[in-house]
Amino acid sequence: MKLILASRSPARRELMKELGMPFSALASDYPEDMKAYRAQWRLAKFLALGKALHVAHKLPEAVIIGADTFITCRGKNIGKPVSIADAKRLIRYMSGHIIKVYTGVAVVQTDTKGNVVKKITDYAVTDLTIKKMSAAEVDLLAHQKDALHISGAFSIEGEGGKMITKICGDYNNVIGLPMYVLEKMLKKITSRA
Repeated sequence: MKLILASRSPARRELMKELGMPFSALASDYPEDMKAYRAQWRLAKFLALGKALHVAHKLPEAVIIGADTFITCRGKNIGKPVSIADAKRLIRYMSGHIIKVYTGVAVVQTDTKGNVVKKITDYAVTDLTIKKMSAAEVDLLAHQKDALHISGAFSIEGEGGKMITKICGDYNNVIGLPMYVLEKMLKKITSRA
């Protein structure tokens, strides 16, 4: 059985290496609908499953992992910015507040024809306390290389990590793949029971 990560995220690929199992990555171009559900936990699971199912038909006899990470701040879902100006706006909105990082995870198994025979979903949430940022710090984060490709416009790795004063929950979830949750799901989906 092949193990496939349905993501183009370099951070998720690095985390997958920690499992010690061979895997391949295939980017899922699933269109994210951030308004599909109001409950964030449900939305995270829905988007992760959509990403896994979007590529499943191409992958016979495989276990496919889909993941989706987004942020909420003050009850509002925050996705990827569309421009540098939008990134600055999002970062200013989160500055000085607690944000919640949700990652939905889906694990899907296919048969010899690429039909889905099993699917499970779960999620993790981690709280981050963000310091009050200066205009220069906001500008610095908004101009980071990956700012337009990640939820909330900044990553816990690098400069973004310097803006976080407290973490409550799974650090790997913030990077984009809660490993404890994923390992439990892989054991469950590959068991015969």
